[in-house]
Amino acid sequence: MLLSELSKETDVPLVDNEPLIRVLEDAKYKSTKIGNDLEVAKETGISIEANRLDYTDVAKRGAILFFAMTSLSSISKMYEYSLTSYLVVFKNGLEMSKKDNVLPARLRMIKDKLTQLFYEFVCMGIFEAHKLIFSFQMTTMIMDGDSTLDRKELDFFLKGNTSLDEVERNPIKWLNDASWKDCVKLNSNGGAFEGLLESVKD
Repeated sequence: MLLSELSKETDVPLVDNEPLIRVLEDAKYKSTKIGNDLEVAKETGISIEANRLDYTDVAKRGAILFFAMTSLSSISKMYEYSLTSYLVVFKNGLEMSKKDNVLPARLRMIKDKLTQLFYEFVCMGIFEAHKLIFSFQMTTMIMDGDSTLDRKELDFFLKGNTSLDEVERNPIKWLNDASWKDCVKLNSNGGAFEGLLESVKD
């Protein structure tokens, strides 16, 4: 429109050309409005990004639960789950969790409800014999995601003392040598098991 008005041949001076002045004023108004809209969009984008980051923990828990579920296929090939069915459970977890105006409380409730629904969903379709294995796998994955899993303790729990190093002679008659070796390893891991050898001897 502006170019059209400027390209017209006319004897009227530009300052007296009212149609052109109206087009220029309209263009100025639209330009200002677009500038304001861009500022609002920028602020909205920042707000959305902040909200997205707030919900990262929920997304992380959702990913952990999904991978715990898909790992069941290593137990039996019949345990195959689709992402679509999982997303239904995830959506239900969001909708059914208790509401709270305090964000950390709301996020905790979402994670708790999601974990509960997910566990019930999976246990509904697996054999009783595999439920304990699945519970353990899911729990350790959640603890690992929350950085509360002691890897050394888990490794020991799964494998025992696999070291070929010699340990001090077993002084306890009622405890076999393999169990004594495990006690030595646990004691050396420290933490909750520090002082285990002395307690066993006593």
